[in-house]
Amino acid sequence: MRKLVFLMCFFVLTMCTFNFSLFAEGTTASKEQPVVSESDDKNTVVGTSDTFEDEDVDFADISMDTTLVKDSFQPYNRAVFTFNDKLFYYFFRPLSKGWGVVPEVARLGVRNFFTNVRTPGRFFNCIFQGKFKGAGTELTRLIINSTIGGAGFSDPAKKYFHLDIQDEDFGQTLGSYDLGTGSYLELPFIGPSNVRDAFGLIIDTALDPVTLLTFVSPYATLGAKGFIAVNDISIDKGDTYEGLVEQAIDPYIAIQDAYTQNRAKKIKE
Repeated sequence: MRKLVFLMCFFVLTMCTFNFSLFAEGTTASKEQPVVSESDDKNTVVGTSDTFEDEDVDFADISMDTTLVKDSFQPYNRAVFTFNDKLFYYFFRPLSKGWGVVPEVARLGVRNFFTNVRTPGRFFNCIFQGKFKGAGTELTRLIINSTIGGAGFSDPAKKYFHLDIQDEDFGQTLGSYDLGTGSYLELPFIGPSNVRDAFGLIIDTALDPVTLLTFVSPYATLGAKGFIAVNDISIDKGDTYEGLVEQAIDPYIAIQDAYTQNRAKKIKE
């Protein structure tokens, strides 16, 4: 029974970094685009920053991109969003402030280290998408940063060789093969997602070397994943997430919009 509980906790919390790292990396989308939230009953335009003071504006000449979001489980999603929001403000945010007393150069080193360790996930997803140049870049980055980069605590591959991280995951891989997103989902502890990306998270967890710590102890993996999340938030200071929700009329829609547009952009790249 205890092992079952450990496995359940592991599955939920090992992916919690995905949500908060997403915001910590500054993945805010353009606020000039309206969002169309599709429920089972109707489609509703829920937000736009454009105002038209001139009553003679010819709307036929205006072309605006819209993000169509299927939100079949909105009552559930909103409840989970409220839980995740409280978790951020009352758990992750205070911990990140405490960890923030550590010099930033050290915290950046920690982030670089885990980014380097997690190379296999990005490497294989580049292969899955046929981005062989990107796979080569990831392999080269791993070699450079693991050697002259001091086990990955620094990033000379980017600083001196201009080799950027290939930010690929299995959700993007599925999207690159034109698999639809399915309904929007707000997952406990994890945050914004959709049916396609939720499945992708399972594969990404299997490709994540940090997951191997489970064979040592479930607590080791949970601790590592939680630590990564806290460290990332401490670097960002929570500004990206807070900037989205605190200025939004409807924080739930703001997060939904930012996530959906950011994922669509990454798949196109």
